Amino acid sequence: MHRFVIAIILRFLNLTRRILAMNVLSSAFATRSHDAPHKTPEPPMSRAPAMSGQAPLLNRLKLRHLRLILELEATNNLHRAAERMNLSQPSISKLLQEVEHALHVPLFERSSQGVFPTAFGALAARHARLMLNDLTRLQRDMDSMRTGTYGTVRIGSIVAALPELVSPVLAHIADTTPGLNVSLSVDTSDALLLALEAGRIDFMIGRTLGIHRPMTLSCTELAQEPLCVVAGQKNTIEDNGNLTLKDIAQERWILQTAPSPMRHAIEAAFTLAYLPFPPHPVEASSMFATIDLLQHSKMLAVIPCSVSRNYEDKGILRRLSVPIPSLLGSYSAITAQERPLTPASSFIYDLILSEAIKKSDRLVQTCS
Repeated sequence: MHRFVIAIILRFLNLTRRILAMNVLSSAFATRSHDAPHKTPEPPMSRAPAMSGQAPLLNRLKLRHLRLILELEATNNLHRAAERMNLSQPSISKLLQEVEHALHVPLFERSSQGVFPTAFGALAARHARLMLNDLTRLQRDMDSMRTGTYGTVRIGSIVAALPELVSPVLAHIADTTPGLNVSLSVDTSDALLLALEAGRIDFMIGRTLGIHRPMTLSCTELAQEPLCVVAGQKNTIEDNGNLTLKDIAQERWILQTAPSPMRHAIEAAFTLAYLPFPPHPVEASSMFATIDLLQHSKMLAVIPCSVSRNYEDKGILRRLSVPIPSLLGSYSAITAQERPLTPASSFIYDLILSEAIKKSDRLVQTCS
């Protein structure tokens, strides 16, 4: 239980750090505004020891200011934001003036088409979203501590990690830790990274994609993701064990939507084989939709071998002998360094790492 208390204390510190970050932003641009010509200087900050630079913003910035920033970013309309916050439009305008004065920068540009975030507004919205998400997490952890449960963990995962890692761990937790609440989001790595950045999930199983992001990621490599070509039972292609990509290039294909890592890998496989990309593919973002389409058609698809195995065993899919180069690389367990995992999240995170180590020989093998 003491680990849970530590996690709650860290949540408070995390919120304070976010507010201090916004205060640094406001102080920097307040100084710039003092130096600009024809500007009335801001009144000096109150004199307080140690945290005199931070106290004014901590005192003036309210939760409804943060919500206002997010509502205006979402609606670009003062009237709609007022309705969603159950306030009058004059009250909304006053709130906006208050938060812009507190931060010393214009957050939104007003025009006849609506209100649109400036660069400062976009930055403030990002911090506001993180702070409100942290508050939700804080309330959730407090409730869990008060009711005696372990807590709630929100996990994001790519499809390939489900059969071998995530599903066995969650099944084990359901049997052994009934007080632990788990929310699982299954999506592509690019979508999961956005969810992790926004604080909607605690950690994810996927790829960093090598893209610079505004947050610092911590990654632990778990397993490879070999791909294979599959068909449903209605497909009549004869496979003598020596099929090549060229033999099936003109078939109808179901492909994952761009710009997902798997789509890039499939495009690269055709390029490396000096083949044109399949004409008129059916694009599906859901792996389960892909498998359903395969069952009802003669089309082909490329899916992770870890997913294919389960459906092959049930007689739903048939794997073709076409070699697909391993271009995806490894997937990892990914966390945001600025948000420490709660004890409950760490518990599941460690179980997934242990499962990956236990199955490492099987997971990293190539399709055969």
